[in-house]
Amino acid sequence: MSLPPAPTPAPPVAGLQHRASVAALWIGLGYATNQLIRFGSSLVLTRLLAPEMYGLMTMGMVAMAAVTLLSDFGFAQSVIHNKRGDDPRFLDTIFTLQVLRGLLLFALMNGFALLVYLLNTYHPGWLQGSYAHPDLAKVLAIMSLAALAMSIESPNLARAHRMLAMGQVVRNEVVAQALTTGLSILVALKWPSYWVLPVSWLISAMTVTLLSHLTLPGHRSRLAWDRSAVHDAWHFSKWILLSSSLTYLFREGDRLLLGGMLTSAELGVYTVGCLLLAATHQVIGKLNAHVGMPALAEIARDNPQRLREAYRKCRLPIDALCVTAAGFFFASANSLIEFLYDDRYAGAGHILTVLSLGLLATRYGVMDQYFMATGETRQLFKRGLVQTVSLYVAVPIAFWLGGMTGALIGILVAQASTVPLMLWAQRSRGLLDWRFEFSTLGFFPVGWALGWVVSRVLG
Repeated sequence: MSLPPAPTPAPPVAGLQHRASVAALWIGLGYATNQLIRFGSSLVLTRLLAPEMYGLMTMGMVAMAAVTLLSDFGFAQSVIHNKRGDDPRFLDTIFTLQVLRGLLLFALMNGFALLVYLLNTYHPGWLQGSYAHPDLAKVLAIMSLAALAMSIESPNLARAHRMLAMGQVVRNEVVAQALTTGLSILVALKWPSYWVLPVSWLISAMTVTLLSHLTLPGHRSRLAWDRSAVHDAWHFSKWILLSSSLTYLFREGDRLLLGGMLTSAELGVYTVGCLLLAATHQVIGKLNAHVGMPALAEIARDNPQRLREAYRKCRLPIDALCVTAAGFFFASANSLIEFLYDDRYAGAGHILTVLSLGLLATRYGVMDQYFMATGETRQLFKRGLVQTVSLYVAVPIAFWLGGMTGALIGILVAQASTVPLMLWAQRSRGLLDWRFEFSTLGFFPVGWALGWVVSRVLG
């Protein structure tokens, strides 16, 4: 039986710049709404749940990120990049590959949970720090279901990103966040237990997946296998798989390393210290991945001579956000933590102050989107290799020399390690403008002034 013809997207009512601006606006509105919900939830749940429960959830997310990124074939990026991104046969093949990957993730997560359980039960003392917590295996088992749920998301989600049609995508995320938060608080009020946070994560994943099938326009997903589609996806994604493995080792490396050095309660304080920073990284990542990469990919396909101009337009708002946020958190971190959380989390302010400077290096993430848009995914592996080696060398040595503050400085060193590589990559492609690089640092004192005002108001 033949498949229906590929749906033809309606021609855009405006140009790429307008669509990108509207998509960025939707992401900004969704981010603001989700953060209000998330921080409200955090304020309530940190009073209902002990710090060690956040430490357990952190370790569960480390494991989830491990199996996810270590098997990341960049299927969504393939849909955005590939000229067949609207072809039903291609989309169905991508969906089938996603499902197979989800089954693998489910098995890996449960295998890891079983290993942790057996070691803690029959060989106590082999695992140290947060890894030795008796409930960690249960958290991992619950979160394995979330990996399965996310694997059956509709490819129309990636197709919406490709078209910069972010309205319904953002609405779905807000609905999932609001539903999850409400249920989490209601359950925590009656049963303040370790499983509240992982179950919330599962509910969120299930809701986003269900809404991706029910609300996003396009071809209804089904299982299919097209060898040429598999070849195209693999050719584009093979370096993404390797770079994602390194990205995991870098992105979760602080928790992997500190998880063996700190207790669950101490790790929970560290996690709270990273929450505001993680929220900033999240919106930067969304703007890069859901606006920057689709826009650059469209230009690379249709008008490659405009890539230099488009890259600069992508960099400016990201630089402004990163550098301003770095100055803001550097000036206001302690006051924000004291205002938002109780005394058990007081140490989180120092953590946020130091790590906020890492945002000065985060602004170069736009270059990753340029590499994917132009198909230069091998460059992602080089960047990941430098970052990862730097982290795993710097943090243990710095922790041994200076304790927790030393470890934080080691994390900053690792984050900054790829800046020379990104500058060289820009220079070799005619993208480097030193006046731009230095002028955007002027946003730091602006952010610092805003943070100083906030700290005085809160103090």
